[in-house]
Amino acid sequence: MGSAGCGLLDSNITTTSFVLPAQVFSLNTAMWSNLPTGSTQSVPCGTTGQPVTDCCNPPQPLPTPDCTTTPLVCAVDNGSVNNGASVCTAEIPESFPNEINLGSAVPGLSSFPTGNISIASVAYAVTNNTLNVDLPAITVYLAPDMVTDPKDARAAVFGTIPSIAAGSDPSGAVQKDPGADHAFEMYAGNLSTPFEFIAATTVVIPSGTPVPNGQITVSVTVTLSAHL
Repeated sequence: MGSAGCGLLDSNITTTSFVLPAQVFSLNTAMWSNLPTGSTQSVPCGTTGQPVTDCCNPPQPLPTPDCTTTPLVCAVDNGSVNNGASVCTAEIPESFPNEINLGSAVPGLSSFPTGNISIASVAYAVTNNTLNVDLPAITVYLAPDMVTDPKDARAAVFGTIPSIAAGSDPSGAVQKDPGADHAFEMYAGNLSTPFEFIAATTVVIPSGTPVPNGQITVSVTVTLSAHL
């Protein structure tokens, strides 16, 4: 019994958990000042016999939208309003980069070999969700410092936060990508080099459905495990 207990004790002494400062991302629909309120008119598209084949260049007398500020595509909407029909749909990409410096954020990590620092868990929590529509899944990326575009080839997928229902404040585990641990090791190898933590999603607004209104705050907390 003494021998077994000693082994367990040694493992606990040499392993320490560190919680990184929460990475907080806020989305407020007020930033989309060009969007209308309420529900837009459904605009069927794409299929044979539909007058609209290009949602950014509809035939007269339909107004020509500004697809530079609000990208439009023809997409299938399986919601209750359009019932699987193809309609003109706004797709608004949003991304939120945060810079992380492990050395300054968690000074205690410097006491451990960089190769012995790993991810123990990743959790998310939603607060202040007043959105009137569901928020699509959020993809989290890790990228070199100053790389803030999730589409950049240097940005590596870290994990996914599931879709968030309108008005709800869920919390849970971030689903780690199979390459998440390897992606993190690239930055944990040098604690003094900052890197970017990017959250990204695309807000989808099919025509005929309610325009998004309200705001939401999402925080992601990473717990690290370090051992001697």
